[in-house]
Amino acid sequence: MKVKVREGFGWKLYQNNSTKLWFSGYLIGRKDIDDLLLEAVDFFNTDGINIKNLSEWVRKISGHFAFVLQFSDNSCFASVDKICSIPIYIADNIHQSAVSNHAPYLKDIFKVSEKSTKAALEIAMSGFSIGNKTIYKNIQRLSAGECILWSDGNIYKDYYYTYYPNELFLYDKSQLEQKLSEVILSTLKKTIKSVNGRQIVVPLSAGNDSRLIVSGLKHLGCENVICFTYGRRGNYEINTSKEVASLLGYKWIYIQDLVKEKRNFFKSSIYKEYIEAFESYSSIPNVQDIYEIYTLKSQKIIDDDAVIINGNSGDFISGGHIPNKYQKNTNYLSVNELDWILFLDKHYSLWRKLRTKFNDSIIISELLKNISERGVINSQERVYQYAIMECVECIGRQSRLVINQQRSYEFIGHEWRLPFWSEDFLNFWEGVPVEYKINQSLYKSVLMDNNWGGVWNNIKVNNKRIRPYSLWLVRWVVKILVSPAGKKVWHRIEKNMFAYWVHPTYIRVIAPYFKYLFDFRGHRGASSWLAKQAIDRYGFSSIASVDNFVKKTKK
Repeated sequence: MKVKVREGFGWKLYQNNSTKLWFSGYLIGRKDIDDLLLEAVDFFNTDGINIKNLSEWVRKISGHFAFVLQFSDNSCFASVDKICSIPIYIADNIHQSAVSNHAPYLKDIFKVSEKSTKAALEIAMSGFSIGNKTIYKNIQRLSAGECILWSDGNIYKDYYYTYYPNELFLYDKSQLEQKLSEVILSTLKKTIKSVNGRQIVVPLSAGNDSRLIVSGLKHLGCENVICFTYGRRGNYEINTSKEVASLLGYKWIYIQDLVKEKRNFFKSSIYKEYIEAFESYSSIPNVQDIYEIYTLKSQKIIDDDAVIINGNSGDFISGGHIPNKYQKNTNYLSVNELDWILFLDKHYSLWRKLRTKFNDSIIISELLKNISERGVINSQERVYQYAIMECVECIGRQSRLVINQQRSYEFIGHEWRLPFWSEDFLNFWEGVPVEYKINQSLYKSVLMDNNWGGVWNNIKVNNKRIRPYSLWLVRWVVKILVSPAGKKVWHRIEKNMFAYWVHPTYIRVIAPYFKYLFDFRGHRGASSWLAKQAIDRYGFSSIASVDNFVKKTKK
């Protein structure tokens, strides 16, 4: 059994006699990491190495983490947290097994080369692979709520947790509102305690989630907070976030995005270093704020030991991704009756040309296989449509792609926290009936009713508008001219011609403008080009286009 862990980017080694613990992340409700190590040693001495007991032990650990425990040369245990906020990779052949926090290490150790066309298709369509797959068949990635044990030449895996809404709460709405208020404040109190007086830095947008973080911190008396906002000048996020920060009395920083400078960043050695540092072979990089957070760090505005807290993923966990049609009373179905079209439209449509019946069938088959392996469903069971969709998104897009934003903070050497993915949040939202999650009705009513910090009732959320006026005017002129051709034609023209310039943060500069302008394959946005770039990195550069990629996959 070979353990190859890269220290740095949050990973540290702790040791107690012959037992080694490589750990990254933070714990809630424990003294320190050494306390976890002592508990592991004691656990091993009293209960021995058993996957069932170890799985139960990990389930009770609160926080966000990943760790590798090596008890001896042939006994090792590795685990990620309930949402896989920090990745771990494994590989094996007939001679040896290995575990690492850096996928390229395993590629070098085993000299792997055989690639998975299914993983390639999944990444091209969504930006991430399904289940444990990576682009290399011999390398796997632990998924949310998974642990693995190597003992005396045997390998044991277990899913100790899967987010799956079950509607256990029988409270009425007022009781749920009170409970949610308590959960929010309790979670933020634990977050503040874990930060231990250090500076908190919050990327503040015009939405609900980051505003809840800063207003909740203010309500609880936390003063050492800095807010920063980024994007092109004139975008709707700036004035809203500035007003929120001002009313709360928090320092506010604006980082202006300029097309040329941001484009140059994505061509720089720094960006290349970021991509290489967190190569997973299983998802595209999250570049949402890598340019801005790197700029913030370079300007030495924040403390060296500051902790960054973003709003991931308050919109998802509170029901914001549930379509209105997925009501409980009309979507109690057998597994074979599940409707995947809306889900694929939202999460597997980075390229319209890839949405064929053949490709859709592959994706649906892999999704069903994944949740079946986790014990979520069986062929005889009847399930709620929305519950399955939330489960699949949580262990898929959320844990594989969205949470990768935390890698930006590790890259610049800072800790982070994810209060919206706390154990208390997971437990609460799993039990909330769907009627209170549709349109985030419960979540939004709690925010408005509590009005923490006095920033909810008088400041609009996501008050979107297009600025400067010249761009707004040109867009409307073109819209009027093409209106006779219909909405579909306009939406394609808008996406190809204007979205590059309208996006609040110019994120689409990840690829040249002419690629968007003359694209006829149906890209969705910046993630489409990130997926294509990833496919190129993985050795599919001989594929001239996404269309050819599909044909190669079919073969």
